Amino acid sequence: MSERFLEITRHPDGRFLASFDDKEPAVEVTSWDQIRRLRGRCHLVDHWSGDDQQAFIALHGHPFDDWWDQLTPACAEALAADPHGQVPAQHHDEVKRTLRHQSKQAGLALEGSSLSAPLRAFVADKAVKKT
Repeated sequence: MSERFLEITRHPDGRFLASFDDKEPAVEVTSWDQIRRLRGRCHLVDHWSGDDQQAFIALHGHPFDDWWDQLTPACAEALAADPHGQVPAQHHDEVKRTLRHQSKQAGLALEGSSLSAPLRAFVADKAVKKT
């Protein structure tokens, strides 16, 4: 099964445009919520040109910030204490619940008792910034 991509590119005027079908015109995106809706509606995987994703993050925050903000402070602290380890048992249900409606295509997932690789990297970055 081939993956279909949501192509997101930054244009010279600074706007970010997303295209997912050659028959449809590209649409301007200004938030992660818009990207999530497009991704989910068409079951797509993001594909960014060059450093366009980093530029979008600089303007609109990280795509995992919404998930992180749903966690209780105790859970966030426990995850940040060991981002590459297993999710602590006392927080497993909370993490599982918050990830239930998130897009696995975006990297928001549990892999057994551990966070997915993109999510571990995000939590590790949060831990570094906290210190």
